[in-house]
Amino acid sequence: MDVRWFISSAVQLILLLLSLFRHTITFKQQGGCFFPERWVGTWFQSGVRQPIIIEGPRLSSKGMCLGSEGDKFLVVDDKRVCYRCVVIHEKHANVLQYKETFCQSREVLPTLCSLITGDALLYSMFRENATPVPCPFHGSFTFTYNRGHGECKSPVSSIDTCTEESRLLLSYQACPDIHGSESTVEELQCLAVWKEGNSRYLVGKVHHSHATSNEDRFRCFVYEKASPASEAIDGVDYRVAQSGDATCNGLSSATEGSRTMTLKKAPTLSKCRFPMWISNNNHWHTLDYSFTYSFHHKNSTLKITNTSSLEMKILCAQLKHTTRDESFAIFLTHFTTGCLSGYNCMSFYRRDSHVMEVQIGGHTKRQEDACTPLYFNRSSLPFTTLVTSSPEPRQCPYFGKFSVDSMISNKRYIRSLKQSRSFAYFDRNHYFKDKFRSSQETAVELHNRRIKRVEQRTGCDNEGYSSLIVGCNSIDTMEFRIECPPSDFISSYSCHGQWEENGTNYLITTPLSRSSYGTRRYCFIYKEHGPGTILFSTSPDNCERSVNPGISGELIFNITNTGKCMEISGSARTVSPAIAIIVIQIVDAVLIPVVVNPGFIVDHNAA
Repeated sequence: MDVRWFISSAVQLILLLLSLFRHTITFKQQGGCFFPERWVGTWFQSGVRQPIIIEGPRLSSKGMCLGSEGDKFLVVDDKRVCYRCVVIHEKHANVLQYKETFCQSREVLPTLCSLITGDALLYSMFRENATPVPCPFHGSFTFTYNRGHGECKSPVSSIDTCTEESRLLLSYQACPDIHGSESTVEELQCLAVWKEGNSRYLVGKVHHSHATSNEDRFRCFVYEKASPASEAIDGVDYRVAQSGDATCNGLSSATEGSRTMTLKKAPTLSKCRFPMWISNNNHWHTLDYSFTYSFHHKNSTLKITNTSSLEMKILCAQLKHTTRDESFAIFLTHFTTGCLSGYNCMSFYRRDSHVMEVQIGGHTKRQEDACTPLYFNRSSLPFTTLVTSSPEPRQCPYFGKFSVDSMISNKRYIRSLKQSRSFAYFDRNHYFKDKFRSSQETAVELHNRRIKRVEQRTGCDNEGYSSLIVGCNSIDTMEFRIECPPSDFISSYSCHGQWEENGTNYLITTPLSRSSYGTRRYCFIYKEHGPGTILFSTSPDNCERSVNPGISGELIFNITNTGKCMEISGSARTVSPAIAIIVIQIVDAVLIPVVVNPGFIVDHNAA
């Protein structure tokens, strides 16, 4: 009896030693047991207060890895008194699921992993700061939902796509006859998609007003594509079930969950195309290059992006009005920016082959309202001036020699424009803004504003720019000068296109001294005032209709004709007549001097 007991004890001891030896050999051969490098990072698990960190051999909530075999990991805590077998399955780069044994002593190491049963609790870990993935549902949907108290069918809820394909906007409607239904909006960010058996799973973050922690945000979904028969009879495209907490537990099918949804494809938008003359140049820019308008998909889609890469996607839905030559057209459009979407009305004006202007109305959820005066009043909406990347030179509107009088630079106008750049169609949170800024100053206020004189930096006594030479060297060029020996101060501009509106003229130009990269355009606004006299103002980033030539604007001055090109002195080297006009930014940061000499900003009240 004692011999049998001794032999049995010896066999168990040998098995234990072999097990420890095997794990030790594995540890030594691998230079240590390390978790896969792709798992390294910070993870969230429901019910665990601190983030779980996987790094090298450590699983922060469990301890140190001693050995591994496939998806099985032998883990010991820091005091080396608690051993666990953890079986980890990688469902997606952003989702790990595992089962584990309870804390055990070393004596059970040989059979430790066999203690995990099939019905053991399954834990889910979701990667924090995960890279989003495209959502499995494409396009817009209507849906009904059930939270256990009956199906909320009327009014119907909706799903809208976002600019980013990894986001969806779910708008839930409240049904008066269904308890627990409520009107709310949730934004779903998709983080992982995988298939398991016949089921497809989605893990995402749900953002809404009541979500304050990852426990509230992480949710698991199981979904299935409806059968062709069901789709034909009921029009159903997908069935979806959502977990009630930040786990995937209890989701066995797409019809069982804390909340179930039935998705149907929303009616497709009718499509149209923007004017053909726009597609000749796919990329257009605002004058200061802060926004780019790009036309895609056979001229039916417009994307507006800013320098921060925020994007608004606009689909042409219906042509409302156009002239015979399509130089003017009004369109009903559908926009998406971030996860906000709706309808607005847009008008396009062809000013030149490389210059156009756009008006954009207010946004609404109802397409029948978008082009009504409440949302789209052309007489009060501002214009956005756009040019192509390489606009063609055009003959300037005047030619000859002009004297320059009463030049002032309105620095407050410049600052007010910078502060009012809510002109951006969307902010950093992707919310649409009414870009339509009001006039910053009244004409009287600007006219009476005192402007400080720029101090002289050399011995030149000339008070500001004295002459304007237009079109004398080239029909598309204009030069602004200070005749100040020994060298003249000259700035040159090239004309690209001009048009007239209610007696006021608008001219687009480019500084010739700038490099082609990052070149800015300028809008010169002018109006004739008596024989031989023209009132001028400039607008740096747009042809503002609120600017009154000679009274308001960034730069304000008058010019008077003093002769033709052939009457200019030989020192100016003008030999051929031409047509041109100039307005120049006198602020140092904007002027492009050919020869540097001091300039002045004349005190308007002192003049």
